[in-house]
Amino acid sequence: MRLISTDKTLAHLEERVKYFAGQMGRTLPEIRFFILDQLEFASLLEKHVYPTSPVNIWEGKRMVTKKFRIESGQESALYYEVVQTGNPSYAYLNNTNSAMMQASVMAHVVGHCEFSELNVLKDSNPDRTEYVMYLVKKVNAGQQQMGEKKYLTYWNACESVIPLISPHSQYNLDHSVEGDIHPRKQSKPSPDEIKSKEYYRPFSFTMENLLKTSDPLNAFEKEQQKKNHQEQISRTGFRLYRPCQDILGFLKNYAPTSRAEQAILDYMYVSHSTHDFVIRTQIMNEGWAMYWEKKIMLELFKEKAVKGIIDYSKVFSGVCAPRPFFMRNPYHLGYHLWNHIEELYQKGKVSLDYMEEMDVETRRKWNKETGLNPLECMNHLVRTITDYEFIRRFLTEDLVYEFHLNRIIKQHAEHYGINKEAVVKENNYYVWLDPKMVKEEMLSFFTHFQRPRIYVIDTDFIDGGLLLFHRNDGRVLRKTWIEPTLKNINYIWKSAVSLLSGEKLYSYSNRKFEERAMKEVPFEQVLERLDNNQKPISL
Repeated sequence: MRLISTDKTLAHLEERVKYFAGQMGRTLPEIRFFILDQLEFASLLEKHVYPTSPVNIWEGKRMVTKKFRIESGQESALYYEVVQTGNPSYAYLNNTNSAMMQASVMAHVVGHCEFSELNVLKDSNPDRTEYVMYLVKKVNAGQQQMGEKKYLTYWNACESVIPLISPHSQYNLDHSVEGDIHPRKQSKPSPDEIKSKEYYRPFSFTMENLLKTSDPLNAFEKEQQKKNHQEQISRTGFRLYRPCQDILGFLKNYAPTSRAEQAILDYMYVSHSTHDFVIRTQIMNEGWAMYWEKKIMLELFKEKAVKGIIDYSKVFSGVCAPRPFFMRNPYHLGYHLWNHIEELYQKGKVSLDYMEEMDVETRRKWNKETGLNPLECMNHLVRTITDYEFIRRFLTEDLVYEFHLNRIIKQHAEHYGINKEAVVKENNYYVWLDPKMVKEEMLSFFTHFQRPRIYVIDTDFIDGGLLLFHRNDGRVLRKTWIEPTLKNINYIWKSAVSLLSGEKLYSYSNRKFEERAMKEVPFEQVLERLDNNQKPISL
């Protein structure tokens, strides 16, 4: 690994890329570029795109296998771009690429770094990479304290819970747990409450509530519940008031741990939590990067800073090749949607007048000046929405056809068992599916991201154990996954762990796995009971 400043050609291209990005009004963090060889690239990916990682036998074994596959030609070591966003951001260039390819990678990285800096989910933490490197040192030091066997056991337990990270869920830590780390956000007091406090100061909150209500008994019960919650927080340091889907984040904050164990949990969470951002914004993010990459590259070709525009066009078209909706290409879909949105704003089609126009020919020829700057409107979208809203608002049935999202090779459609009722057109090579159905299927992905939705719903279920809840979406959890996962969470939580899935309650405690029949509980009932300060389920 070496700095880009060691290569004069690439250093000059970096300066030109950043210059044009600035001229185009891009908002960028500090970006640091490095040059890597093939094996360094492979190692970087094993370290989750960070320069260092804790000592871990599994990473070493995977790297040995990957090295053999690269050297024997079974696996490619050519990576288009690798970047770890943050401020500063770290981006890596493959030393086997041409100068033109390196310039395109740098231009692409500019788009990613800006998107992470501006997007509503904010994936550009200050000194993120530096913090991970600090955590790596803590984990390596903790390994000496824990001993090899305990370290590997705890590491594996934490690693198995990585799929249960969801920091941007509506049921994340901020919206589910109150305590010292995550104080519950209180709603603003009503004007009547403010006025009442200006005129008298009762000697207790209970008395204040009694004076302001016509139902003293109900007011007293609510005040008693509030005191019980405060006692629970003072005893355990937190209180769960809604289901929490960010299970690894919950364990990181509230599991009883030694310093060494806490360092492992911190490292696991910080180094993997960015995956949730990627899955929620990938179409917008990749499209934004491709959009600005092309604009910057055209400027570089104009001033002849690089050569090879034909080769670049081939690479660009390959990266943006269309694919069906169920294996969608985020580069293709995102790039073309951003261009479509720019055209909508340029022609004044994002307006009430256009939406209410009924004449087809008038809508087709619509081109009215609105005074809006399309780029400012696009920047606003980056700051306020994620992929779900991006697709819901802008992907029309006509665009589904235009982007070939509903086009499937006929043989593949037969292999996948596509329902013939969903086919609206076909020829000797392709079938086209109903575009409305395609859009609905694409939006449904953002409901569960093809992952089971599992929540912590009780932290005092059996002998102070955790109760997890699997939200029913028609899919059944594999029992071969349930037992080892509960075992690992039990090892981290150091108490009993149970999982309610459908009509089964699974529990792991004292090295025993048990299964019992239960009446299925709707998720809405769990929410209602927690809102009413009740136990989510009763045995």
